[in-house]
Amino acid sequence: MGALEQGGGALLMVTVLADVFLTVLYARVGTGLLSRRLAQTTWAMFKSIPAGRQRPLVLSLCGPAILVLLVLTWSILLAIAAALIIHPELGSGVTVNNGNTTTDWFTAITAGASSLSIVGSTGFEPRSAAMKVLFLFNSVIGASVISLTVTYLMQVYSALRERNALGLKLHALSGETGDAAEFLARLFPDGELSGGYNHLAEIGGELSMMKEGHHFYPVLFYFRFREPFYSVPRITLLCLDTVSLMKSALADDKAGWMKKSAAVSQLWCLSLMLISTLEQN
Repeated sequence: MGALEQGGGALLMVTVLADVFLTVLYARVGTGLLSRRLAQTTWAMFKSIPAGRQRPLVLSLCGPAILVLLVLTWSILLAIAAALIIHPELGSGVTVNNGNTTTDWFTAITAGASSLSIVGSTGFEPRSAAMKVLFLFNSVIGASVISLTVTYLMQVYSALRERNALGLKLHALSGETGDAAEFLARLFPDGELSGGYNHLAEIGGELSMMKEGHHFYPVLFYFRFREPFYSVPRITLLCLDTVSLMKSALADDKAGWMKKSAAVSQLWCLSLMLISTLEQN
């Protein structure tokens, strides 16, 4: 039974570390073992809350809640995995410095968390060679997961800031309407196309960064704000509608070159790719 318990702990630890690797380091949409299901479940729970008029406020809390739950899930599961491995060794391979070593589950959880440096020093001492190696290995895992988690959170909020900046920029350029016709009227005042083209190329570059940000960190899709112009559907709708209106409404003799330009193609393709990424997630 002890060997079976330790095997289950090792399997759980490998699963959690694989999820950390796929979520933080590999960073591709739809690859997380635990994080993706956790995000989808949390979103479904928030959607089911009968909040009435406060529903936008409730849903705006979902993104941060997912990140908090993800960090807690990784920490708790790693502590449980370490506890499963250490539990059969309590009293022999792992002892306390002072007094008798109890062999209950609470002690095993405390020892497991201690080996990961989650709860600090608790007086547990590895005695056998295998436990000394385990404690050393767990200390490296704990420090690495904490460092990766901090980096992950910083990158997520950096990408979120870039998305919000683009949404606010498009909202302002459209005269705070989100309408493609208003956007084009301000983009090409008095029929001047060159300046508007430069704006389109710049927006395309920002949209490519936004698309890659959501591909790297799909949890960004769950960050919802009460202001609609920050949302991915609103941003992509405005971009696609703008390209469609340009191709159908602008005269070919004057704007034909722009309809075939790289900036317009980039805006169209990236918007569709971003919608596809949202659909996959």
